[in-house]
Amino acid sequence: MASRIRSSTRCLGSLVLPLLFFSSFLYLSTRNPLLEIAVREEAAAGRKRLVVGAAAAVKANATVTTGAVAQASGVAAVTTEQGDSDVLTDALPASGEANVTTDKAQVSSAIAAVATQDGDTKVVTDAAPASATAAAAGAEVRAEELRSSDAAATAGSNAGKSGEADTVVFDFRPYVLVYKSGRVHRFHGTDTVPPGVDALTGVASRDVAIAGAAAGVAARLYLPPESQRVRGEKKRKKKLPVLLYFHGGAFVIESPFSPLYHAFLNILAHKAGAVAVSVHYRLAPEHPLPAAYDDAWAALQWTISNCLSGPEPWLAKHGDATRIFVAGDSAGGNIAHNLAMRAGAELPHRLPGGGGAAVAVAGVVLLNPYFWGKEPMGSEPRERWAREGLEQTWALVCGGRFGIDDPRVNPLAAAGAAAWRTMAGDRVLVTIAGRDNFRDRAAAYAEALRRSGWGGEVETYVTEGEAHVHFVGNPRSDKAQRETDKVAEFIAGGGRG
Repeated sequence: MASRIRSSTRCLGSLVLPLLFFSSFLYLSTRNPLLEIAVREEAAAGRKRLVVGAAAAVKANATVTTGAVAQASGVAAVTTEQGDSDVLTDALPASGEANVTTDKAQVSSAIAAVATQDGDTKVVTDAAPASATAAAAGAEVRAEELRSSDAAATAGSNAGKSGEADTVVFDFRPYVLVYKSGRVHRFHGTDTVPPGVDALTGVASRDVAIAGAAAGVAARLYLPPESQRVRGEKKRKKKLPVLLYFHGGAFVIESPFSPLYHAFLNILAHKAGAVAVSVHYRLAPEHPLPAAYDDAWAALQWTISNCLSGPEPWLAKHGDATRIFVAGDSAGGNIAHNLAMRAGAELPHRLPGGGGAAVAVAGVVLLNPYFWGKEPMGSEPRERWAREGLEQTWALVCGGRFGIDDPRVNPLAAAGAAAWRTMAGDRVLVTIAGRDNFRDRAAAYAEALRRSGWGGEVETYVTEGEAHVHFVGNPRSDKAQRETDKVAEFIAGGGRG
């Protein structure tokens, strides 16, 4: 019975989250684009911070780009408790309940930071609850290390200030809220699980820092069980393929350490018989694009270097530098494409080993990739609010640097360019979900790559009746298993030599 309940819950999650993703665009359309958003780079700290208001407020030595953002107010912070979205405030509602629904939210001026307790998202305030009733209703919380040191510093420095600092200036629910103070509140993807040996697959995992990358960039490594390693290495008379993976989450949430992605990578590494490097790249909006692209490049260089000469033992002993597969889902698929483009241009010149040692990106796997564009394609939503909503969220994650038809998000805009013909990899696999709003653009991407003059092989794999990245939310469903089987087959059948 318990397993059926868990299966039903995962299935419901795989349906609800994609719906929430696109319904958030409708919410955005009701907000007035009244404020300017700028990106301030603080050279001393090596950080980037959102600055809302006039550009004159930004320091003279800062790099600034502006774009319209949606304005929201009256919401202090949102939490999920027992499946309902609630708002936590620093004062009790008249009913005596500590949590109230969003349409009855009270404005709070004392939110200090986001924390979690027993899997529930809470809010840490700088003052005690208004009464013992509030404490009994769950106001007691513990602080957690926020995803970004900048967010933590901002949260602490603004505790106790006026409500102006806690005004929401960009509402990207169900993913993030961005406050005028620069603080970012994430609703999902902040829970973590430790590495170890997976009881179901026997895959071992460990966490490592990526040397040479920006501060905080890391990876969770996955190694198949010994019996699988010995069998694979003996069969091919070489090391195991390497899967360099980038998680999804609209560029703003999730990590390799989250329960969802940890479970998914255990399954994928086991089925593919590959050493996996799941990259913890920097998230927007604290670190706008191209930060994640730069982190991906650093991760590729680090992976190749360690496959060739270490010192990371799992890669040095088992990782085949001639069979590196760049992969990702949703936003991670976008990152994987952009990394393959850069690797194709720079692999012979800048990557370690490119001067003579055998190094190759053997294949690229784009799982329900996040691509978009100004003009609707196929069955994409044509409503103005939906398209403008996604433009606004893209502007948020890239700090206004790139338009919605920039090749980074709309590769079809550069489909005829010579750069496509030099994209790294011998083979590309694009998977498509039948109920995904990104499906037609993903299919068009695959077809454009075939016609581009690129010399490799392009495959598509369609899962009918499923929503965006269904295989992450419910990785043990029949359809998810078949899709991961396809990815494993693709990896096993690819490579040079």
